[in-house]
Amino acid sequence: MEELRQKLDKIISRHQEKNWWNPGLFKKYVLDLFPKEVEIVKIPPEYDKNYNCFIYTLRLSDNLEVIKESKGFIYDSFIKKLLEEKELEVTGSPQIGDYIFYQELVEYPDSITHSGLITEDDKVISKWSWGPLVKHDILSVPKSYGDTIFYVKAISVEKVKDLYGKYKAFNIK
Repeated sequence: MEELRQKLDKIISRHQEKNWWNPGLFKKYVLDLFPKEVEIVKIPPEYDKNYNCFIYTLRLSDNLEVIKESKGFIYDSFIKKLLEEKELEVTGSPQIGDYIFYQELVEYPDSITHSGLITEDDKVISKWSWGPLVKHDILSVPKSYGDTIFYVKAISVEKVKDLYGKYKAFNIK
């Protein structure tokens, strides 16, 4: 597992430039580098429709208005505000559709580094930065995303949209 995670780190760090988020270049230069343990569900979208893991997890990836306004980024500060305000509820018994959040407590002790959606068979679908949408085992993510996880009960897309309107001032880097 550790070897896989380090390999994934190399793939994402080596290609964070245009090859990572450009759909054509991703297919040409990056797609074949992924190990069989992870499944590419969808290659990166076009630049003006691209988004990060938090937008995907909150099910806002089809909301072009939020993508445009946020420039494709929901930051962990927004997620932490929702947790602080108890708008999101941590759970020890995640269900299909609930959220998983990752932390790398050594390098980034105060940050939430990644997120995804729980699917069947303890799998996760998550958006790797501005790169692909990936289906993977819970810890089959780049090592830099961290080893600490916690789960949050999913909320409706309508509630997420309302909360984004209410707390978007907290969506800062």
